[in-house]
Amino acid sequence: KEEAAKPPEVTPVVAEQYGLGQHPALSDMIQLMDLPSTYLPETGKHRSSGRLIIVGDVHGMKEELQALLDKVKFDKKHDHLILAGDMISKGPDSPGVVDLAMELGATGIRGNHEDRIILADADMKTKHMDTGSPGPSEEKDKKEDSLEEESFSHGDYKDRALVKALGHKRIKWLKECPVILRVGKLGSMGEVVVVHAGLAPGVKLEKQDPVLVMNMRTIGKHGVPSDGRDGTKWRKVSYPCSQYICDCYANVTQVWNKFQKKLPKHDRTTVIYGHDSKQGLQVEKYSIGVDTGCHRGGKLTAVVIEGGPSDHTHKIVHVKCKAA
Repeated sequence: KEEAAKPPEVTPVVAEQYGLGQHPALSDMIQLMDLPSTYLPETGKHRSSGRLIIVGDVHGMKEELQALLDKVKFDKKHDHLILAGDMISKGPDSPGVVDLAMELGATGIRGNHEDRIILADADMKTKHMDTGSPGPSEEKDKKEDSLEEESFSHGDYKDRALVKALGHKRIKWLKECPVILRVGKLGSMGEVVVVHAGLAPGVKLEKQDPVLVMNMRTIGKHGVPSDGRDGTKWRKVSYPCSQYICDCYANVTQVWNKFQKKLPKHDRTTVIYGHDSKQGLQVEKYSIGVDTGCHRGGKLTAVVIEGGPSDHTHKIVHVKCKAA
């Protein structure tokens, strides 16, 4: 029996080869933010009790968010809340979710739904619009949004209505949410990063395309990230590959975790993300997906990170949700 040919060794793509996709409308988007080190859970014998509570897509489900915080016994004085994008829209109380986040001093991540509302707000200001009513070509009883999972520059009437409901103060807070949050080094987890949708592997955080970070679900066979579902799940590709390698070895891609394990320990990264409720909870060594479809009657999920005697630990906590 002939031994199968091994794929040639491939050098991961460097950041400069990837190219930033510029955001179409706003220049004040925060691409990357570092979480203040004072929020990081401590290790050691005399450590404080502070924890990080990282929650998946809330989508306006304030009651469920409060229930989840109650379940983990969230303590505003010691714990820090991070919301992994798509805090708003779909559910019944988007303003309430933002109010609670602001009240608790939470750090929010800019997801595709925050992005579209911010873009709709900017467009309304440009066109001097002050209405949440349907436009002349929009159906009054429209329930589905054909651009539901995309960022775009004009918005539809539901977005305009949500802009109005949120108001200036809440939208200002949403604008201050970064696309990428670099949490910091947390022991065996390595560098912890929180984004909404995903990262292009092998690309520096500063060089990531912000639109794809908020929207991507897969990486196509030519190494191009996409918000579609037909490619390879982004976490299962070790780096954006060349056309030749992907065409010949599309089924030989290494998982994200294997790629991380090949790196020196101090260079490894754990990514916590949401965005893809159809995949549900996805827990791997260096990637944790926490969108568990709360607004559809699923669960709302948190990753709870705390310090230990010598290393950090993390666990997954859920609460059940009523369909919006």
